[in-house]
Amino acid sequence: METCPVCKLNDEQIVIKKLSIIGEKIECPRCKNFSILDRVAFTIPNLKFGTKLSAWIRERNEQGAEPPQITTDLLEELQSGLPDRSPREKQIILLQNIERKTTYPSEAITIIPKFDFPLAWASNDPEFIFYIKSLTERGFLRRTDEVKVGLSRLDTLKFFVTITADGWDYLEKQERHIEERTQAFVAMSFAEDLKPIWKGPISNAITKAGYKPHRVDAEPHIDRIDIKIISEIKNSRFVVADITEQKRGVYFEAGYALGLGLPVIWCVRKDDLENAHFDTRQYNHIVWETESDLEDQLYDFICAIIGKGKGD
Repeated sequence: METCPVCKLNDEQIVIKKLSIIGEKIECPRCKNFSILDRVAFTIPNLKFGTKLSAWIRERNEQGAEPPQITTDLLEELQSGLPDRSPREKQIILLQNIERKTTYPSEAITIIPKFDFPLAWASNDPEFIFYIKSLTERGFLRRTDEVKVGLSRLDTLKFFVTITADGWDYLEKQERHIEERTQAFVAMSFAEDLKPIWKGPISNAITKAGYKPHRVDAEPHIDRIDIKIISEIKNSRFVVADITEQKRGVYFEAGYALGLGLPVIWCVRKDDLENAHFDTRQYNHIVWETESDLEDQLYDFICAIIGKGKGD
């Protein structure tokens, strides 16, 4: 049996094919499909992903994107860019992934915790099972069966789950097909000295990655400003939150996006990093000093975490 170099699963279903002397194509029942163009990348000191790298690869597969090609540069970008999901976010992501597998309402989807816990960005089988049970208790899923093969061990557990009517309503509120959105909402200080940052590196990076940057003051409107902000965030694929100058509105907009399950990319100027609010310090931040530094890092983050948009 082969062992997956990412999730470390040892299983007879794993297939590893040589692409070159140092390149490999991997098929894993947990991570799904990806390639490694440089095995040496996994020997880089201090690279610690836990299960997040497997979850990221699985997510790209579930979304129908091209299987990732793992390189040293990509791993270094992901090291600082992969988000730490909250339990709420993990449940939303899991329900969305079950939706993707569902071809018609009432269809029972097979879930095997041993292989499928990356669907919720969970750390292990027990955490994943907790989210399945939580979604069931909330009325969003219905378990139609539970099977244990052989001994009562987690690695033999299998669920059959169906999205309920309440689950479909909840997904509708989360606005299905989020991947099709092309707008990126930018939350940042409107200070004059930061305008060049908005018009230059932030807009450039978002546009180059294939999305349309939007800042709420960028176009005239007659709506109430709070309604306009909420509406534009709901219409966005992700949010870029630059917390330089520590504006409360930026934290509100980023928090609202997180509540909707949208990815948030955090940025801050280096000399203001120590002032970042305690509640956001667990998130990775793009720490920038120059405009070119911000543009390069933001573009890399968008491509690695969100994926390139259709406009690219």
